[in-house]
Amino acid sequence: MMPPVQKRLSYSFAIGLALFAVCLIYIPLWGRYAPSVHQSVPTSPYLTPWTVVSVSALSLALALIAAPVRAPQPIQFILAKTLSTVVFCLAAVFLLEYASGIRVPDLDIFFLPDSSGQRTTLYSARPTPHSSTTSLLFASALLIFHPDSSWRKRAFQLGVVVALVLPTFASIGYLLDFLFPPTQTSSPRVGLSLPAVILYFTLGSGLLGLCFGSNVPKPVGGRLSVASGQLSVAKRPSKRLFQK
Repeated sequence: MMPPVQKRLSYSFAIGLALFAVCLIYIPLWGRYAPSVHQSVPTSPYLTPWTVVSVSALSLALALIAAPVRAPQPIQFILAKTLSTVVFCLAAVFLLEYASGIRVPDLDIFFLPDSSGQRTTLYSARPTPHSSTTSLLFASALLIFHPDSSWRKRAFQLGVVVALVLPTFASIGYLLDFLFPPTQTSSPRVGLSLPAVILYFTLGSGLLGLCFGSNVPKPVGGRLSVASGQLSVAKRPSKRLFQK
């Protein structure tokens, strides 16, 4: 029978792997589900490819940390921290773009299609500030996480809960719209799209499954501390020599 700790790790690993696979399938097809550009930039939230890229990187980092292997290697945690750092930097750049009004041309990779299905180079897809903030908070939580430190695991748990605040508010808004449909044309909605809310909640559940009562197996050869860059190796007990 599988121990409870191993079950939690397997759950987090399955969530991370499934999210990563879904994101890989969606990214090449995102243009089919993106709003078309007519006379103005669409203001309603939609699932941007940059949001999916961030979620895919975070879910892969989760799968690396929670991989149910007997002897985890330090490279797993190093790769997970690296992916989290990339997502953190991307989200920070997008937030700086919104704050300063200056766009980074190198990030103009995904473009919205027009009514005929052709991509419009004037309108580059960008995640909303809400999506960038949520991705940044999730990445920060993963950067804090360390399997050998109890206070960092508590900080990681708090960071995940804080990252779920915006998706929670967005889900409440969608629920109110479903229960009480607006009678007239209201102002354009801003924030997180419904698919983005689902992705973030799924990612958050996998991360919380990693921290609630679970102990991530330690890497082979000792304890890995990516933040400090130190690797302490457990000493083996020396053998005593008995003389006749």
